[in-house]
Amino acid sequence: MSSKRPLSYTRSGLQLLMVIGIMTTGAIGCGDGTTEPDLNPDFMVGDWLAESLVLTSVANPEVLADLVALGAKFTLSVEASGRYTAILEGSGQFSGTFGRLTVDGTYVVFMQELPIRDESMDMWERVDDSVILVGESEFDFNLDGTAEPAILRRVLIPS
Repeated sequence: MSSKRPLSYTRSGLQLLMVIGIMTTGAIGCGDGTTEPDLNPDFMVGDWLAESLVLTSVANPEVLADLVALGAKFTLSVEASGRYTAILEGSGQFSGTFGRLTVDGTYVVFMQELPIRDESMDMWERVDDSVILVGESEFDFNLDGTAEPAILRRVLIPS
């Protein structure tokens, strides 16, 4: 039996977690409209709601935080063109990113344009109607002002 337990976070810790979580979601790029099968985002088209958003410490996998369990709400809307909008709300805070996503084999590639240009890749898996995205992130688990490496696992369900 696993001894993993969620950490307790202060309001500022949850806010920081939300900012970092949304920054990892990235994506409005300068896409060229490519329709190659391995770059086709069709399975992601639609509106998604996070059933869970779990950050796990790379240094200590026993340390984790579930944003949804802490009261956050994450939505992802993906158009047929691959353009997306990701929004994270919680503790009176609101964060959003905009961009373009593509699919490259087992990875969803987020090309974020706003609020800053960035690119990230998440491994994806389809389970029934859900899409699970797993990728690298950072989070200040001990709230000392320094973000540590983390793995972010998002379970998205159609909304």
